Amino acid sequence: MGRFIEPVKRLAGKKALHNGMWLYLLQIFNTVIPLVTLPYITRILGPSQYGLFSISLNLQGYYQVIVEYGFGMSATRKVALQENSEESLRGLYSRVLASRLILMLPCIVLTIVYTLFNYSQVDQCVCLAILTATMIGYCFQLNWLFQGMQCMRFVSISHIIGRTISVLLIFALVKSNNDLFVYCILYSITPIVVSLLSNVIAWRKFNIRYVRVTIPEVLSELKSGWFVFTTQLSSKVFGAIGLTFLGFFASSYETGIYAAIQKIPTVMLLAWSPISQVLYPISSQRIVSSYGDGKAFVRRTRKWVFPPFLFAALLIAILAKPVIAIAFGDEYANFFYWIYPLLAWVVVSINNNFLGIQTLLASSHDKEYSRCFNISVVFTVLSNLVLIYLFHGDGACLAPLLSELVLWVLLIDVDRKIAKDQFVNAS
Repeated sequence: MGRFIEPVKRLAGKKALHNGMWLYLLQIFNTVIPLVTLPYITRILGPSQYGLFSISLNLQGYYQVIVEYGFGMSATRKVALQENSEESLRGLYSRVLASRLILMLPCIVLTIVYTLFNYSQVDQCVCLAILTATMIGYCFQLNWLFQGMQCMRFVSISHIIGRTISVLLIFALVKSNNDLFVYCILYSITPIVVSLLSNVIAWRKFNIRYVRVTIPEVLSELKSGWFVFTTQLSSKVFGAIGLTFLGFFASSYETGIYAAIQKIPTVMLLAWSPISQVLYPISSQRIVSSYGDGKAFVRRTRKWVFPPFLFAALLIAILAKPVIAIAFGDEYANFFYWIYPLLAWVVVSINNNFLGIQTLLASSHDKEYSRCFNISVVFTVLSNLVLIYLFHGDGACLAPLLSELVLWVLLIDVDRKIAKDQFVNAS
């Protein structure tokens, strides 16, 4: 273990390692919790009811991207790259909060419109309404602030407490497939608790307060995060559009099967997420100081952290059928082969993170990064639409991999052009 830790210390620094340990504590917790709750929920609710919940949660996921608006990147970068006085932090906090509250309004409108057009699907509409109400929690979350300040222990503590409360209540109160709405409510507790705790910490620890902001200030903040937002939306589409189209073209049973199996590769992304979050402010600082040295840092880091994820994907692929049977039940294991292209998708996605977020976004090439995603998201929508319409679940599993490969090609091309420009300017 020490042979691994020491190179990481040299690459990232002591503070980054400390933050990474806190994030990994959170992600270990977030990885273990689904391993405990999902076998219970998928069996209690059954594929059809779990499918209804998954469709609603999938739609709420788009709302979350809208409300968060890429501030997890743009606002984090602002905190990381400048000395922040209490006054400047209060201003940024207030602008981000005001922006998110405004962005929540179209989410409410969309839910109302969805209900009007799908009023016959009562259970579906009620699930979505409950999950939409949780967006108020995401409005007040402060992950971006603590990440930029490299104080990730506060994020971890808040999320662990919130998830623990939610899980205990789920096991206590969800007892049959008639408890779908109860499960939706209890699932929604986490973001509310997290937002309350994180704001209390920010108020007491950093003296963060809401200050009055103007409309032009809010618009300026929205403008600065626009390209990151479009990127995040595209990223969401990569992972969620399959479930969206399955909700239209397939049964809730098949949708529930797919939603459950997709959770396994998602666990790998949960394990990757803290690494990406810890590296991003460091990559930003190093690339801004020296583009060449920053890219070298990203390459060295990739050498150390990418191989374990590749090995994990191969191991899961070998044991796919028994893993799915144990995790969700024999009904789900009949579709074990769906996991193979999904695992490949995750591996390519992690590789693309080094090219995209850790290089292009870190060097403030937001437009170039967003352009790549805009092109690839068009391909994603079209490929998912065609493949899911024709092959249902089989197509839903294959489309994300094809889209991620297209993005990989685009990112390589942009990275080479930027590197060439940097070389010419240096000469």
